[in-house]
This record gives sequence, structure tokens and C-alpha cells, in this order.
Amino acid sequence: MEEKELDFRLVPTTCVYCGTGCGLLLEVVDGRLSGVLPQKDHPVSGGSLCIKGWVCHEFVYSDRRLTKPMIRRGGELVETDWETALGAVAEGLGRARDRHGADSVGFLASARCTNEENYLLQKLARAVIGTNNIDHCARLCHSPTVAGLGASLGSGAMTNSVSDLEEAEVILVIGSNTTEQHPIIGGKILSAVEKGAKLIVIDPRAVHLSGFAHLFLRPRPGTEVAYLNGMAQVIISEGLVDKEFVSSRTEGYEELARAVAEYTPARVEEISGIPSEDLVAAARLYAGAERASIIYCMGITQHSVGTDNVLSLANLALLTGNLGKPGTGINPLRGQNNVQGACDMGALPDVF
Repeated sequence: MEEKELDFRLVPTTCVYCGTGCGLLLEVVDGRLSGVLPQKDHPVSGGSLCIKGWVCHEFVYSDRRLTKPMIRRGGELVETDWETALGAVAEGLGRARDRHGADSVGFLASARCTNEENYLLQKLARAVIGTNNIDHCARLCHSPTVAGLGASLGSGAMTNSVSDLEEAEVILVIGSNTTEQHPIIGGKILSAVEKGAKLIVIDPRAVHLSGFAHLFLRPRPGTEVAYLNGMAQVIISEGLVDKEFVSSRTEGYEELARAVAEYTPARVEEISGIPSEDLVAAARLYAGAERASIIYCMGITQHSVGTDNVLSLANLALLTGNLGKPGTGINPLRGQNNVQGACDMGALPDVF
């Protein structure tokens, strides 16, 4: 009796959890997913995975996972076939549109779906039903990035690659518990610090990275615009502006200078609780570096003034010329694996 040879394959893919985008190799044995390995040469994760990545395959065979479409009959959800389910969806959408108008229908996309899936859903909403009522989770987390960086830089996305972090002289982490939310990126920040980079952490909470920070600023929640304008005021008043970059690459400098003039360190201390000497030290450290990188997450964006927060961060990078070269930039960390793609594909009501 001969032993059957197993069909073993490694299938490259991307982790489905946070926005880091770590590279995985799925172990497939006889057509069944059995494990995960890291991609050693992956440009983002470089052979590392966090605990979520190592176990991300386990949900596939969970007994709580829906594997067939279900339709409600007599008040109960029962399994059905795809043709019946899709027919019911199409009929229901068409009936609602015809009776109550196109804007009576809404669509929720997902930042865990692919670009193609999100594009097709917004196409269904706009071209077939005739409504802009489509949204997804970035409405709460990172639509301020789309608006803020789009207005200031022309694109609502990270300006630099994750690998650039290890070339930074100064890293400003604000509103991000990076080692917990994006562990692989958190590891790269710690690696940069180990190589000599100075770390500035601004967060109302003491997070893991604050223990490694050269400067740790703890503002009152909701005072981001004030203390970021305060940093800009220090940079301008102390002559730390990259004048060549500002004159050749930006516009509106005089208006910005007038707008932030009132945000003196003393006034910012009253508003935010950040000691004036710490604010000045942070501004000097950031502006004095040849290569300084800004990392932020939902502590910046999940506010009613989230777009203003992002614009204020962009002002710091533009004032100091920390754009367009390795180890610099403004780098939002997304909460799910395809927030960027879902936004780019138009899964927001105000994109098209």
C-alpha cells in the first residue's frame, strides 16, 4: 500500500487585519488551509508578523462563519442558494428605488474588501440605483485624512513607505498606540530609536512607545489644533522654517504665519496643559532634523475637527521641508487592511 503524497502549496497574500499590510504565505495542504508563515522578503513586514497575523487563518473554518446565503422566511433566517438570494436583493433594491426614490437606498462598503469589490459596489450605487448614499468605516476613522491631506498635498495617503522610518532622525508619533494597533510598524519605530532616532510621542495616555520617547507630551484631549499651531508658531518665530522649500513648493505662508501667531507657548499651555518648555522643545527637535517623520492614527482623525488636525500636521511638514525624501513625510496608519483602497475607489458619499 503506497502512502499518498500530500499536495502542499504556499500561497502569498496580505494580512486581513490592520492597515500595515504584512505579507503572508498561507500553507495549503490538499486544498485545506492549515497555517501561516511570514514572507521573508516582504517590503513592509520583512519576515515578521504580529500575533494577529500568525493566527489570521483560523477564522476560515470557524463554526460561527456563514458559508451560505440566508433569507428571512416567516421571521426566521434559513439557508438558500445564491441565485435566490441575489434575486431577492435585486428585487428589494429596485422596489425601494421605484417607490421612494434612489436616495431611499444606502450602501455600506467595507475596508476589508478589495479595491475591485469596493469599486463595483459604488458603481452599483451610483450607476444602477442612482444615489451617492455609499459609505464605509473611514467615515469615522480616516476620511479626515482623505480631506486634509488631499487639500494640502493633493493625495489623501501616506507620503512615504514604512521602510523609510528607519532613515528618520526624528519620529513624531501622535494619536497612535502603534505597538498595539500596528505592531510591525511599532517595531520599526523602536528599531529606528535603537539606531539613534529621537522619538516624540504626543498622546493624552501613557502608551508603550512613550517609555522610549525623548519627549512625551500629554495634552488635554481635543486640543490638537491648538498645540500643533503652537509648534508651528515656534518654528516660524524662531526662524526654523525651510525657506527654500516653502518659497518653491508651497503657497499661503504669510496667511499661516498670521493665523498661528496668537498660539504662543504660554497660551497653548493654558489650552492644552502641555508645559510651554516642552512644546518649544518638541518644535525645535522636529524642525531641526534633516529627516523627520510624522506618524498618526485615529487619535488625530476621530474628532469633529479631524480634518483640521490633519491640516495642522501637514503645515508642520510643509514648514520644515519634511516631504519628498526618505525618512520624512506624513504617514497615517489605517485601522483596517484596505481603508486606503476603499476611499480611493469612491466608497464615500462625497467622492464623485
